[in-house]
Amino acid sequence: MSIENRRQLENTQAKLQRMEQLYERLRQEPTDNALVQELTLRSLKKRINQFKEEIIRFECRMNSSVRGS
Repeated sequence: MSIENRRQLENTQAKLQRMEQLYERLRQEPTDNALVQELTLRSLKKRINQFKEEIIRFECRMNSSVRGS
């Protein structure tokens, strides 16, 4: 995944926000199966971190192109 424009950036930021909310909700919920909860939270955290990295990469590219102009 690679963010190419502002529209994709906004969509990715919205997805990130929803995933962070889901992560917190699931983390706080009681569970009958701690292993499933832990694996789900790990998977969500990995995806959250991927979104954050992509946002940072895009912002760095935009800052570099502005400074280079």
